[in-house]
Amino acid sequence: MLVKQNGNSSLGTIGGGCMEGEVLLHAQRLFETNKAEILTFHLNEDDIEHGLICGGSLDVFLEPISCKQIILFKKILSMQNNGNDCILATLLSNEGKIIFKNIVPNSSGSSNVLEKWRSELALFSVPTPHSLKKEIEKVFRRNETHRIKTETGEWILEPIQGTPQLIIFGGGHVSKYISKTAAMCGFHVSIIDDREKFANVERFPEAKKVFTLDFENGFKKIAVKKSSYIVIVTRGHQYDETVLEQALKTNVSYVGMIGSKRKVLVTFEHLLSKGISLEQLKRVYSPIGIEIGATTVEEIAVSVVAELIRVRKGKRFPLQHKLQMMEDTFVHLQK
Repeated sequence: MLVKQNGNSSLGTIGGGCMEGEVLLHAQRLFETNKAEILTFHLNEDDIEHGLICGGSLDVFLEPISCKQIILFKKILSMQNNGNDCILATLLSNEGKIIFKNIVPNSSGSSNVLEKWRSELALFSVPTPHSLKKEIEKVFRRNETHRIKTETGEWILEPIQGTPQLIIFGGGHVSKYISKTAAMCGFHVSIIDDREKFANVERFPEAKKVFTLDFENGFKKIAVKKSSYIVIVTRGHQYDETVLEQALKTNVSYVGMIGSKRKVLVTFEHLLSKGISLEQLKRVYSPIGIEIGATTVEEIAVSVVAELIRVRKGKRFPLQHKLQMMEDTFVHLQK
């Protein structure tokens, strides 16, 4: 939440209620001291009248933001828009002074960054670059903020998730609602269909990009990366198979294809005959979506996007009942 200096307005929220009101008041006091501070709230039954019944404790980090930091936040925004995860590392002294603030791009590149920070790390006896690297890897893995106490202050490591790219092949009714739901949940959506009637910005106003392309040429026109997600919901089995064959040659985070168990089995058999391996096919989430008894296109969209969110949050394997169904398919293919 960004609190403006006049105190009359802010952008964003941390939940509302009396707690947020207290944070707003405290933020105004910090404008005078120009220091950062961490407030701790204990939520219990005494807070029910104020709407705070979640229980537990909540830490709120307040820090002054100046125009000098605009470059840093623009860099963070750029990384987010490109689908890249990062960590915002802040070194806070016991006196409330921000000693250091910078970005760790991703777990694989953290070693080089930490080497450049040796002088800043020397200000604090712990952690060492090696131990800090382990903590950073943990933050990336768990996707949760981590605080490291030292004698003279603490490190605050905040994970910032990149906005993932979702490429939907097919512009039909199911695609329309998956696109809407996914965009609301923070995905940058691209639509590909070979019919201009179905691939246009009027039909998909929330999509970042809309392409009218043959399904055979989709991957030639749109760049995918490891953080991308692919959903295959074209109008026919043959088109789905064409897209799936190309998708399995990429290293994207998620490949999902709509269809019945019978369709999935037939499609997999065809791809096996073309040289696609069982290991590659095991990457595919199909039938697509989490089982919620969905029947309408709106419900199917919720089911599919729920699965996308689940994978995005680090759950790389299907739910147990679906995993068993997929295993049955692979057992059949191996016979």
